[in-house]
Amino acid sequence: MKVALKYHPDDNVVTALEPLEPGDRIAVDGKTLDFEIQGSIPVGHKIATKAVAANDYIVKFGQPIGKASSAIKEGQHVHTHNVADLITNWREHHKHEYESKAVAELPDLYRCDAMPKLWGYRRKSGKVGFRNHLLVLSAVICANQVVQKIGEKYPEVIALTHGTGCVILDNETELNRITFLSMARNPNVGAVIFVGLGCEHTSTEWLAEQMAGEKPVTFVNIQDEGSSADAVNRVSGIIEEMMPNLKKEERTEVSAGDLILGTKCGGSDWTSSVVSNPAIGFASDMVVKAGGTSLLGETQGWFGAESVLIRRARKKATADKILQLLNNIYDKAIASGRRIEEGNPSPGNKKGGITTLNEKALGNVKKGGTAPVEGALNFGEKPEGKGLYVLDNPSLDPISVLGLTCSDAQVVCFSTGRGTPTGTPLAPVIKISASPNTCRTFSAHLDIDLSGVITGQLSIEEAGRLVFREIIEVANGKLTKSEQFGHREFTMPLLMGTM
Repeated sequence: MKVALKYHPDDNVVTALEPLEPGDRIAVDGKTLDFEIQGSIPVGHKIATKAVAANDYIVKFGQPIGKASSAIKEGQHVHTHNVADLITNWREHHKHEYESKAVAELPDLYRCDAMPKLWGYRRKSGKVGFRNHLLVLSAVICANQVVQKIGEKYPEVIALTHGTGCVILDNETELNRITFLSMARNPNVGAVIFVGLGCEHTSTEWLAEQMAGEKPVTFVNIQDEGSSADAVNRVSGIIEEMMPNLKKEERTEVSAGDLILGTKCGGSDWTSSVVSNPAIGFASDMVVKAGGTSLLGETQGWFGAESVLIRRARKKATADKILQLLNNIYDKAIASGRRIEEGNPSPGNKKGGITTLNEKALGNVKKGGTAPVEGALNFGEKPEGKGLYVLDNPSLDPISVLGLTCSDAQVVCFSTGRGTPTGTPLAPVIKISASPNTCRTFSAHLDIDLSGVITGQLSIEEAGRLVFREIIEVANGKLTKSEQFGHREFTMPLLMGTM
């Protein structure tokens, strides 16, 4: 007898918890289902528990995740070969109206029994950094060699290069400026050096002027120094002056209310939606209940689950903004002659049992827990208050995590079903997996193993509290695996690219 998992009483599919072969029988919640398996079905993939006619809904999590593209018999594999995504013609399939009475406050379940002790670096802005980085940032591709050499000479410095030059449109320049300043203002950054050539669209002097008085900040232009080598020497001299002062700074006691948590998933599989994302969501709710802030990004990953976010929006303006952000992405894809679901889920997601973007989204938004949504932020926009905020950022891992730090996340929780080592330069990234296989084969890159939930040794609440404790320890200085291995994956967001 093999075992499968059913998420909701209304579901017409279950998920295989072990490989299935023709003729196998499966049990759900200890009850044997009265049919045999039709064909080979991998772990994490879906099985029909009743006959589904063509064009009828496939239901998982109690919600439609797609339509049958052909008739499906009970016991058959339910996946991309016989399911169509509801995101095609998204506007016709998903219509939502805001209802303020649907918003529910967090219960005491998420309250800390004893508030954790936290220590960080209080900035002039009032925000708190849990790291104290010196950031050296290239403002143009022409300055990259100088910044690369600085990174080689000073490994402890966050030295980041830039992928474009000056022949870009004004909206691209504006996005660059937002990104540069948002990164430099992240609370984990203690001091900044902007490095440019001297003739780029975004002047390094202008960038430094925008941040005057906020934290130690200066700029260097290669043309002013005479050569790249001279610029390296100049930046080196500044680092030698700045670094001792940063090292002298001491942490002071702060509160959990100073936390700004970023949440992310990548390399997702079926365990992400079942365990890792709900556990992160539980920890996110604990952060919010403690007076802190949590950020949920990956806008493209909301399609098909936007109703979940809209029902929790504190204000109608937030609900409207969520739909606006999704409409913008949807229209941009259509204008390019493509559909949004063509690139998402990824091949790895599908191999891991995720069939549609609709299904993936319902798992994705679980990282945001159950707290009310206080606002919807543009890329680089900072939360104005406490609580859960949704953030417009791309799904590509390095840019997505960058977007979280551009909105001031100091710590990031990153769930991965199949395994990914991706980190980010400005914030510690806590890697979490619940896949028993990944926890065995990829353990070197994982901070938290939640596979015990799959094997019945942990509950989601216990897993969520474990994640919360790790957030506190990392905020207080514990190095994550991504920090230990030097994972600082970084790329700038682009609207159109170079012209």
